[in-house]
Amino acid sequence: MRPLKLIMNAFGPYKDTVTIDFTEFNQSSLFLISGPTGAGKTTIFDAIAYALFDSASGDTRGKDSFKSDHATDLDLCYVELEFELGKNTYKVRREPEQTGPGTRTKTKQVKSSVEFHQGKSVTTKIAEANQKIQELIGLTYDQFRQIVMLPQGAFKKMLESNSRQKEEIFRNIFETDIYERFQEELKKKAKDLSDQRKGYELALQETFKRIDSEENDALEKAIEQFDVKTVLNELEQLLNNENEKLKTAKAKVMQLQEEKIRQTKLLEMLEKKEKLSEEKARLDEKEKTVAQYKTQLDQHKKAEALAQAQSNVKETHEEKETNQIRVLELTEKIKQIKIDLANVEERYQTASKDYAKLDEVRKEIQRLKDELKHYETIKEKKVRLSALEKEEKEMQTQTESLTEHQKELKGNLEKVKEKLTQITKIREELTDDYKALGIKKEEQSQLNQRFGALKEICQWREQGVKLKKDFQQAKRRLKEIRENWQSAQSAYFSQLSVVLAGELEEGEPCPVCGSVDHPEKAHAQPEDVTKEQVAELKKEKEAAESLFNRLVTQSEHLADQVNKRSEALGLAPTDAEAEKEAIKEQTEALAQTITALQTENEKKEKDVKQEAMYTEQLSDLEKQEREMAEALSKNKATIENTRTRMEEIIREITELEEKLTFESKEQVSDLIKTKEKRIREVEKLEKNIREEQNVLKNTLAAFETEWNLTGKRIKELNEKEEKLTGIFQEQLKASELGEKYQELLLEEERVKKMQEAIQVYGEARAVHNSASKEVTDFLEKAQDIQTKEEHENHLSEIAAGIPEWEQTRDAYLKIASQNQAAKETIKKYQEQSEHIEADYQLYGELSRMANGAKETDYVSFERYVLGIYFEEILEAANIRLALMTNNRYEMHKKNEKAKGAGPQGLDIDVFDHHTGKSRGVSTLSGGETFKASLALALGLSDVIQSQNGGVSVDTLFVDEGFGTLDSDSLDNAIQTLLDLHERGRLVGIISHVEELKTRIQSHIIVEKNASGSQAYVQA
Repeated sequence: MRPLKLIMNAFGPYKDTVTIDFTEFNQSSLFLISGPTGAGKTTIFDAIAYALFDSASGDTRGKDSFKSDHATDLDLCYVELEFELGKNTYKVRREPEQTGPGTRTKTKQVKSSVEFHQGKSVTTKIAEANQKIQELIGLTYDQFRQIVMLPQGAFKKMLESNSRQKEEIFRNIFETDIYERFQEELKKKAKDLSDQRKGYELALQETFKRIDSEENDALEKAIEQFDVKTVLNELEQLLNNENEKLKTAKAKVMQLQEEKIRQTKLLEMLEKKEKLSEEKARLDEKEKTVAQYKTQLDQHKKAEALAQAQSNVKETHEEKETNQIRVLELTEKIKQIKIDLANVEERYQTASKDYAKLDEVRKEIQRLKDELKHYETIKEKKVRLSALEKEEKEMQTQTESLTEHQKELKGNLEKVKEKLTQITKIREELTDDYKALGIKKEEQSQLNQRFGALKEICQWREQGVKLKKDFQQAKRRLKEIRENWQSAQSAYFSQLSVVLAGELEEGEPCPVCGSVDHPEKAHAQPEDVTKEQVAELKKEKEAAESLFNRLVTQSEHLADQVNKRSEALGLAPTDAEAEKEAIKEQTEALAQTITALQTENEKKEKDVKQEAMYTEQLSDLEKQEREMAEALSKNKATIENTRTRMEEIIREITELEEKLTFESKEQVSDLIKTKEKRIREVEKLEKNIREEQNVLKNTLAAFETEWNLTGKRIKELNEKEEKLTGIFQEQLKASELGEKYQELLLEEERVKKMQEAIQVYGEARAVHNSASKEVTDFLEKAQDIQTKEEHENHLSEIAAGIPEWEQTRDAYLKIASQNQAAKETIKKYQEQSEHIEADYQLYGELSRMANGAKETDYVSFERYVLGIYFEEILEAANIRLALMTNNRYEMHKKNEKAKGAGPQGLDIDVFDHHTGKSRGVSTLSGGETFKASLALALGLSDVIQSQNGGVSVDTLFVDEGFGTLDSDSLDNAIQTLLDLHERGRLVGIISHVEELKTRIQSHIIVEKNASGSQAYVQA
């Protein structure tokens, strides 16, 4: 990831829009962000981190504090970042939650938003955009802070992170999550198999508990010993015995139940036969009453029909009389309406004559209204004339004011042009000054480098003097210890010869020299030397030799460094101190010259920076002058047009006044109102008479229609009455009931009760006949029919025996079912557990080894793979660390197992060539920690680029940390970062160290004032 352009608006200390174009650095890949404390240097890194990850670069800043305190609610806070990855360019814009400018209202609450542009596609959902950017870059926010953007106080987090933390960082970078998933799959598989294995054992134990052994000793013993095979064999035999007993019990229960059913049915039929005989006697008694009911209901039905026929005749006669009365009423009403209608028509003729004359009145009113409009037009033109006179005076005053302002603008223009001419001259001078300053700075840089190298030679020579003293002392010490050891060894061997001499006999060969003559035998010394004392002196000798050899190696290495560096500088080592002092004096003098040039340049730069302001002022003034001229011209034309229009209006008013025929506008209005009132009165009268006429005509038509229909209805009713009377007489004669037929009518409740009694009797007789046939047929077919008492006794005996046999059957059934289910469950678990045990042994061992076991020193498969990458990272990091520490320190992967059983294999130790020992990175000083952290970050970047593990790291941002370095270490660190230029990487540094400002040519200058900060690129 390489940033191309960053835009910040109302962000942090920046009130206005700030644009930083990283492409302006041209071929320079190392730039310095400088400015006073609190100006907003780190905010630039915050903006980049916020654009990419929706978070700041450090731990102390939150998204809710991004908007500038210098901005108002009408300013919108946002960040835009354009960056390059591979051959593709991407753009992201973010707005934090804030109070910002509104559309319908002045302000509104703006929610956080994002726009991520990938080619032609745009993502606007925050979570989705965050995920896509993280996948694209290949780093999480925390990993980005430890690899790409090193904020204040976070230099050593990557360096001192433990194996688990490094594993999480490297996993995403080198895409080793496939190994992690492989480990987790093995672990999950092993756990599942283990759970199944335990589950089967528990299930078998539970199943054994459900077996009913019926005091089978062999089965109970097999269960106790968890002998599954024997349990199955014994259970099979037990099930066979239980099934035979169950079969016998089932047959006996079925036989008893069938006999019980037969006896119950016989008893039921015998009882039913007795009840049917009693019911037949009751039905025979009801038969006569039912016959009487049927006769009475038949007579009631005929009488009811006659009553209905006589009622129809009466209703028809009454309706005929009502209609005859209505005809008489309608005749009188029709006569009166005709008289009223004749009167109304006479009045309508008179009103129609007046109505016909209204058109002439309306024309007269229109003529009067036209003259009234002339009065209104004259009034409007007089008002317009007055307004134009006022407008002419105002335009004349405005023209005089514009003329004065035009003179003032011309004077200001001349002043601004003169100032711009001066700035152009200063800029030309500043170009030469920049060149001179650059030459001086280059000269200073070369002097600083030579001074640093000379200083290093002098330090090495001082170390050489000290080493020489240590060497002489070690040499003397070694000689002394060697002599002591040799003396002790000789004394010890002498003691051995005394022992051997004591055992020698004349004529016997010596075990040492072989001689049979022993003229001078060895004798014991006053002080004896033990074997342990000789061994201890030997250890002292070896330690002294080791120290001596290490000092020889260090001396040779130091002398070689001094000679090589002196040869590179073209001088003898003995001349280094004198030249160092001379260069120091030159450097101080040159620094004063550079400071003076910088002060002068800053003054000129301040003047040049005002060029844009004066240019803008010039443009504004020229624009104002043009607008002023246009306004003057426009005013003069407007005044001329106004005067012409005034003359036209005066002429038009005169012409309209000559056309008037009445003395005043009020006289015309009154006449119009009188004529309009007459029109309304005539129209209203005509309308009322016409409506009255229509009502009378409609009423007359309605009455006449009703009179005709009523007469027709009377005729129809006469015919109907005669017909219904004939029908009634015929029905009376046919019924043979006589004129007193109404006496045979029954009450409705009485009729209902008789009908229900007849229906109940019929249904009861039908049910009785059917039941009698069923009983007779059953008893004719039955065998062994006895008395009712005998069948009841037999049924009681059967009912008493069935429960006993059912209990026996259910007991055998429960035991057999329970044991059969247990047998099937045991067989199923036995078959499944065989292959599960084999799989568990395989996957359990694989999971244990892959996830880090004692045999692998608790290094997992993934950490083993990452360890290979880690060693490459350390190898690349050590190249730069050696340069920055003068070959003193070297980082190694920690091989010694740490305390506890946590993740191992990715921890770091540092080997110190000065002491010849390894130690933890936490023991390094602040400056040493910074150098190691920087080397590790650069090493990681190198390996990522070479391995192409899915992550491209083309950028490094460092926020502070250089203040912990001494002059030599600073030179080495800067040289290391400058080397990145050859690889095309972009390195940005925030620092207050003054020396960096002269060593790094490309700057982002951050300036602050009371109204907010500004930033610009100085390439």
